[in-house]
This record gives sequence, C-alpha cells and structure tokens, in this order.
Amino acid sequence: MNDIEFDGDEDTFRAEYDSRRDQPSLAVVAVVAAVDDRDPGELTPLHFVIDTEALDDLFTETAAEGLRNGNLSFSYEGFDVTAFSRGTIEISPIPNA
Repeated sequence: MNDIEFDGDEDTFRAEYDSRRDQPSLAVVAVVAAVDDRDPGELTPLHFVIDTEALDDLFTETAAEGLRNGNLSFSYEGFDVTAFSRGTIEISPIPNA
C-alpha cells in the first residue's frame, strides 16, 4: 500500500494498492485503520459488512479479460468506501456517523 493522500476539497482519503498482488478487501481495512488511527484488529470484520470474497473476485485479473474496470461503494466503520478496479481505495467520513 502506498501513502494515503487527503483531498481537502472533497474530504476524501485516497490510497493506491497493487491490484495484481493485493486483495481489495485487505486494502480497505488497511486504509480505514490508518485513517482512523486504529489497529486493523479493532475494526469490525469487513465480512460482516460486505462479501469480501465477492469483492476480491470482482477485481481479480482474469486470463480472458485481464483487469476488470469498475468500482464498488459501501459504508464501513463510519466511512463511505469506494474500491476501484485500477487499485485505488477512496474513503470519506460519513457526517455524524
């Protein structure tokens, strides 16, 4: 996982991960934990919120199609999370969460 950047105009944190090597589900947990200054083990297990196997499969490179193009958004630990197929995770705090 690369450094986490903050976009103050959009109130969004953004991090890149190697989508050919890293699982998006683990990247989501890592980014949320880092931004919220918590240990990943303190967070609600992501599989209680979303089907992590489906998330990882959605963005796994296939022999026939290569990398898929798209994104998936959901809420987790007080953040709106968007995982992109190109290896980006964006999170924004949910107001009053």
